[in-house]
Amino acid sequence: MRLILRKAIERRPTAIIFDFDGVILDSARVKTMAFASCYDGEDQRKIKEVIDYQERHGGIGRRQKFEYFEEHVFGRTVDPKRIDALCDHFASIIDKAMIEAPFVRGAEELLARLDGRVPLHLVSGMPDADLKLVLQRRGLERYFASVAGSPKTKIDEFRRILEIEGVPPAKMLAVGDSRTEFDAAIELGIPFLALVAPGAPDFFPPGTVRCRDLTEFDKLVPMA
Repeated sequence: MRLILRKAIERRPTAIIFDFDGVILDSARVKTMAFASCYDGEDQRKIKEVIDYQERHGGIGRRQKFEYFEEHVFGRTVDPKRIDALCDHFASIIDKAMIEAPFVRGAEELLARLDGRVPLHLVSGMPDADLKLVLQRRGLERYFASVAGSPKTKIDEFRRILEIEGVPPAKMLAVGDSRTEFDAAIELGIPFLALVAPGAPDFFPPGTVRCRDLTEFDKLVPMA
């Protein structure tokens, strides 16, 4: 696909798909370091690979990531019991953190402004049950027409939302901070707004519309 340099989204979206970690809650770094902590005592170069992969593929479920780390980073046979233990250890680190994590700047206010004006959907790499529990505890579930977490994939959920909304992809908008949702949006023809926090790695190609946080949403996305 030929990349076109754009400074803003070109049309008002009729529905918006949000990622969660690093987009609604400022929790992406917490999760990255939780993955690293699960491998305390391992070769530091391997742990760096874990961090790099997590930063690039934030939208993939934790079980799938641990399977990747075990096989492709540490060269081990994937053992389902070990994967279960790693997932449990990861959950013990981040469960409280997700309840206490601050909002990304502008996120809470943006959800309130958009509420009732345009359908909002949430698609996350967080396990589905955990995601819905966090939303319930933080009083956020009321904002979203649908919510989906792993093991559902971003691209399958984006397709589902397109079918539900019954609009062409060009009239939607996806907002995320990782290549997982970016790649899904681009494959389906959905415009994409990348959130790249100050100091965070930028994995998006030239031509991608970017913001530092959601205080910039209104100047980049026409909602009138």
